Amino acid sequence: MTDLDFVDEQSLLAAARAGDEEAFGRLVKRHREGLEQFCYLMLGDAHDGKCALEETVLCAWRERELVEPAATPRMWLYGHAMVACLEDLDLRR
Repeated sequence: MTDLDFVDEQSLLAAARAGDEEAFGRLVKRHREGLEQFCYLMLGDAHDGKCALEETVLCAWRERELVEPAATPRMWLYGHAMVACLEDLDLRR
């Protein structure tokens, strides 16, 4: 375990916004299982869910500086997951 295992999520989010890859990774790790399940349920397919999860992580990292300071890390990550899933569903039509 590292010191980051005991840091609150708002502090991890602030560090991630500043470019700390390890802090970002810790945030994603804390929410990964739930995000994967969310994407699976949205898309109805395990493979597509994993792809949407990866898109979620990439998009969240690219847009980390845009996250509102008042946002919770969970809300921020699930918002990206929702967008990734909706885009996937839109492409299916």
